[in-house]
Amino acid sequence: MAENAEEFGTLSPDFSSSRLPWALAWRLSLGQIVAWGILYYAFTVIVGPMQAGTAWSRPFLNSGLSIGLLAWGVVAYPVGVWIQRHGARGLMTAASALGGGSLILMGSVVSPTAYVIAWAGLGSAMAGMLYDPAFAVVTRAFGEHYRRGITLVTLVGGLASTVFIPLAQLAVDTLGWRAALIALGAFKFAVGVPLHHWGLPRSETGVRPVARVSTTPLRGWVARFRADVADPRFVGLALWFASHSAVFTGLIFQLVSLFQARGVPMATILTAIAIIGPMQVLGRFFFSARASNFSSLRVGRWALGGGLAALTIALVAPPSLFWLVVFAACWGLSNGLQTIVRGTAVAELFGRERYAEINGALAAPSVLARAAAPLVFASAWTYSGRPEIVFAVALAVLGLGTLGLFVTVRATRRLGTAETPGASVRENVTAPAE
Repeated sequence: MAENAEEFGTLSPDFSSSRLPWALAWRLSLGQIVAWGILYYAFTVIVGPMQAGTAWSRPFLNSGLSIGLLAWGVVAYPVGVWIQRHGARGLMTAASALGGGSLILMGSVVSPTAYVIAWAGLGSAMAGMLYDPAFAVVTRAFGEHYRRGITLVTLVGGLASTVFIPLAQLAVDTLGWRAALIALGAFKFAVGVPLHHWGLPRSETGVRPVARVSTTPLRGWVARFRADVADPRFVGLALWFASHSAVFTGLIFQLVSLFQARGVPMATILTAIAIIGPMQVLGRFFFSARASNFSSLRVGRWALGGGLAALTIALVAPPSLFWLVVFAACWGLSNGLQTIVRGTAVAELFGRERYAEINGALAAPSVLARAAAPLVFASAWTYSGRPEIVFAVALAVLGLGTLGLFVTVRATRRLGTAETPGASVRENVTAPAE
């Protein structure tokens, strides 16, 4: 039993960092590479051949992605509640099966109805797989060292596009888009299901008991939830995270088209965009080396600053190779840092006891904003006739994120807590009795 406790993270505050459950974090990291690479990034490669093979319109195909993201947003909070009460093992295993099965359905049954159903399944699987559930497991397993575990998961997970976009392209070139979808779905099922079923702790033996609030009657739970969402720190984080999600998703699938419309050669565009992924990893690596010195809110300022700088460059600088590389570097660093802040800020500001529930509640507006962003940005371009307007809209949206960060910082200071790494308002002030 002691061995299980060491591996799965029944950690006390003074748990030795040399005995942290790194094997668990590495298993989660592998799961994130496969999940992000297959469930999310592979679509960028397959959508073109799918359109040619089905004669479906590009708006209809992109609407599938929006449906998936909407499903993700709707399911995100119930997923957090489930993990808080029962652990992540069964849910992440089921999400792996659902994600693989949805891709197999999409490749096997070529009809608009099946396509929409498959995307709804993919979105629900994303809610049960991508980052937030893994962050909840790491936060509980690593105790006060959760920042180190989250950094590893995001550091490794950041390689998903680098690994799976070329693999998806190879599968399409070799097998065709339908067989490629089936193969990717089968691979996701074959790797994800056993990895999470046998690689994650059983909730009753390997997970720390949660605070008493998780087992209170429904009325008490609703009261606590209403208190959470009325907290100005929660409101600020929701606005901040949602604005970043909207901007990143709204741009990532249109960058090539936007720069092409401004007369940039394809080779130059691809050279610049290829820098984004490695710069994301570099940003996370920097955080891992300096995490003990900075609070999440301070790192969030850097992330927002990098994003605002990137969008300003894209809007006003000439679209030369030099400036596109600078844009991609700033954007990649910003997103890399923001992903880690997304995982650590909740534990830092609200404590670890109800991390999964609060994080799930914060995920919902972010994913809904992500679902709406491609349509909003595309409409702005269509009605204005100018690709530059997309970067102007993105800059305005990210400005709302700056407002959200300001609200969060102000509310945190009003509570009388310093912005120190690992500080937790709820743990230090209002933590419930064990």
